[in-house]
Amino acid sequence: MFERIALVGIGLIGSSLARVIRREGLARHIAIATRSKSTLKRAEELGLGDSYTTEAKEAARDADLII
Repeated sequence: MFERIALVGIGLIGSSLARVIRREGLARHIAIATRSKSTLKRAEELGLGDSYTTEAKEAARDADLII
């Protein structure tokens, strides 16, 4: 298991990965970054991650795995 996974981009592939990571308990924390504020808001509404940002650098900070 990873402590922190950062997903940069949360389109079809990123959101699918977030769901699997959450379902399988592969990370304690999922950080999500995307450029679109509306996409970020939707990801948060769906509960895909634990933290949300428009800055990839911020999501990647202290991540064990960056996708």
